[in-house]
Amino acid sequence: MTSQISCHFPKGFLWGTATSAHQTEGNNLNDWSIWEPGKTVDGSVSGIACDSYHHFREDIGLAKKLNNNAYRFSIEWSRIEPRQGQFNTKALRHYQAVINECLKQKIEPVVTIHHFTHPLWFSAIGGWENQAAPQIFNNYVLYLAQNITGVKIWCTINEPMLYAWNAYGRGKWPPQKKNLGTWQQVLNNLIKAHCLAYQTLHLINKKCLVGIANNSQYFKPINNNWLNKEINKIAKYIINDYFFKKTAGYEDYIGINYYFYKLIGLGRRPPDNLLRNDLGWPINPYGLYDVLISAKKYNLPIYILENGIADSQDKYRANFIIEHLKMVYQAIQNGCNIKGYFYWSLLDNFEWDKGFVPRFGLYTVDYPSLKRKPRPSSKIYATICKNNGL
Repeated sequence: MTSQISCHFPKGFLWGTATSAHQTEGNNLNDWSIWEPGKTVDGSVSGIACDSYHHFREDIGLAKKLNNNAYRFSIEWSRIEPRQGQFNTKALRHYQAVINECLKQKIEPVVTIHHFTHPLWFSAIGGWENQAAPQIFNNYVLYLAQNITGVKIWCTINEPMLYAWNAYGRGKWPPQKKNLGTWQQVLNNLIKAHCLAYQTLHLINKKCLVGIANNSQYFKPINNNWLNKEINKIAKYIINDYFFKKTAGYEDYIGINYYFYKLIGLGRRPPDNLLRNDLGWPINPYGLYDVLISAKKYNLPIYILENGIADSQDKYRANFIIEHLKMVYQAIQNGCNIKGYFYWSLLDNFEWDKGFVPRFGLYTVDYPSLKRKPRPSSKIYATICKNNGL
């Protein structure tokens, strides 16, 4: 990257990094922590993770060193409401302290309310399969809305489509129920839960912004066969648009997480010659542009709430960030109202069923010592954030 800035981003653009509670905090007791033993790729359990629960000031300081003016993190439901209807004021004070530390360092806190995990008591009554789940979730949201201050941007649910599919469609994540009827039921409840949460958050603070983070993917037909084109359209609608369509009028912004490029259709798949990250996922920056242009139709502000690469050797990360941001800039030039970009992740962390093997962090974490160390690519991102451009 040259010192000359050729892509100036809009004034007030949010430059951030993202984490989630269960992946970084450590010592959570929820549906995932109970499920993990023997289920992860590397045989690990989340355990102490990055111990961010106790290192949050240090971690927010690391975001500040990246010249971030925003930080996305999540609140762990099982800490706030360890028993149904009984709220933990100590946990509440902790998350308020995280928010206050962000504000103190002039970093906008972007807070996720549900990032894949939930309390054990919620699982015991059927979790998201329970018809009362949206209202039960809303009781938690109401408690946060009434007691947390300093948050302007809320993300109610992280990747609801992906969560429902992995838990109930593929049966890969807890509770590992592979049933399409249950999947649809869970999806409907997540839609209702978001809409209720949207109303509740606005009831308490009319000026806040409320949305979700959708795992939006770039689909491309493997050839121009009409059937493959139709399959492609269906895949794009289900994965990228369904939740937004069903929650129309209950979104203040479009939240996008972008990781995946997929060739869709029947027939022989041509070689793509793309670089791949440590998980074997192809790297396709153009796909982010395609997803953003497609989201323009909603006429809402867009936040890229996650975009990152598993790259333990840090070989591709700097170029990954630059090339994806070029696509973001191009989308802005073509009329997309993009308000912010959050790299996933600030830290290496517990990557769900993949355990600790994938390394997404701008800061590497030595798990035995918990020492954080900047990767070379972090300097590139810090410069971009400082200059508000590249």
